[in-house]
Amino acid sequence: MDSYARLSRNQAGKLEKCETQHVDNRDVIARLGGVLGEEISDPKLSAWNPKVHRPGWERIMKRVAARASDGVVLWNTDRGWRRSHDLEDLFTLLESMAYDSFTVASSHGRYDLSDYNDRYQLRQEVAHNQRNSDEASQRITRRFTVLRKRGIPHHQGRRFGFPGLDRTVSREEALDADGKDTRKLIPADLVERERRALREATDAILAGVFQSTVADEWNAAGLRTTTGKTWLPQMVGEVLLRPINAWLIEHDGEVQGTMAGEPIVKPEQFAKLRALYAGRTQGQCPSGTYVGSGILRCPLRGKGLTGRPHTGNYPDGERRRQYACVKGSGGCGKVSADFRRVDRELGALVVSRLSDAKYAAAIRAARARVSERLAEIHTEINECERLLTSIAAKLGAGKMTEGAYDAANEPLMATRARLEAERDELTGGNPEGPTEAMSREDAAAQWDAGEFDERRAMLTDALGRDTLYLDPAAKTGKRQFDPKRVRIEPYKPATGRKRGQYVA
Repeated sequence: MDSYARLSRNQAGKLEKCETQHVDNRDVIARLGGVLGEEISDPKLSAWNPKVHRPGWERIMKRVAARASDGVVLWNTDRGWRRSHDLEDLFTLLESMAYDSFTVASSHGRYDLSDYNDRYQLRQEVAHNQRNSDEASQRITRRFTVLRKRGIPHHQGRRFGFPGLDRTVSREEALDADGKDTRKLIPADLVERERRALREATDAILAGVFQSTVADEWNAAGLRTTTGKTWLPQMVGEVLLRPINAWLIEHDGEVQGTMAGEPIVKPEQFAKLRALYAGRTQGQCPSGTYVGSGILRCPLRGKGLTGRPHTGNYPDGERRRQYACVKGSGGCGKVSADFRRVDRELGALVVSRLSDAKYAAAIRAARARVSERLAEIHTEINECERLLTSIAAKLGAGKMTEGAYDAANEPLMATRARLEAERDELTGGNPEGPTEAMSREDAAAQWDAGEFDERRAMLTDALGRDTLYLDPAAKTGKRQFDPKRVRIEPYKPATGRKRGQYVA
């Protein structure tokens, strides 16, 4: 007979550790004259929540299916079943395996599942377990609703910028012999540093700083997540967009209460930050490392390539990186190349094009033809920006509900996106780019000295409306980068155009 244990609290509220449950289960197995098979545990995993994956219980069911045991002993039946249909799954499995006898036992009783009376009694006990779980769930839901309206948040462990117990050590590891949590409280000065970092980062993102830059600054300052991990750009965005930073308690997207005291981030600043993120188009922001990310495209799928770390290090010790059409993001997974070699080709392409007098003249001529419409578009975009700013200010001042804000904001955002798309179509994506050719020396010097943003702008200028592709590597068996893999496909208009007319 197998012994199963799940970390939980008994009716008195005392923690029943898995080791203690297995000791009791062994006594039951000995009393029944059985032999211990395996001791299997699921530390602190619910038997009620259908979303919880319980590897230990799945192991029990696999052993039943393999006829590796004649029964299972639990400290209490609610450790195994709190939903009736889970019990029925066991009955169905036993019937399909033609078991003559199977025993379910606990410290409170024994059931022979070959006896229909015992199955009935076990069904009754599990139904009682389910009723208790449903009742507890409803009670907890009501309690949390009341707390939220009173401005009391539901804390599930310490959050960045808030006091609490040290989470760099798991609760299970910190329990002593009596089940007491031995973790220490986080120092108050660290909490204040984290709050200051949240305020400064909110202002920085509103000023146009990348999340990756904030992550690098936090890591360099020795700040870590509550579990001791280094910060990634996506994690920075997630922690900055928490309503609790502005002392707001939200549930299902609705503000249900406000905490007492001075918030970490002013509500009006938080409203601007949320509006900024809501107005961004879908997709990752440039990381600040990969100049060609999103500009380089895969010829097989047409998707923009992304940059990512690769195995090994460069001779100077820096970790290798590459551009790739990532399969997990809907890409083909067949196109990738070393990012240093690709960036070298991008630099050569930029210098060649920006120093080409014919190319600059074509850009100048194309913009002259559409200058009148561009002026109209700029005026309309500026008006959208003015209205969006005005609406955000009303929301921040509490003169507008979030529902009204969304109703007014979304059409303006759609209009601005349409105008920007038309502007990019007319200008090749950079309305402010140069229209005079540079010398090769000046272009090369500007590229070499340029920061990330400047290099991306130069690459956009150099491409105009053309498309930049990275072809798959030839299957020659040689691990050598072919510069010809980086190629430009000239822009082809959807409608007819005069022969020989150059399009920048």
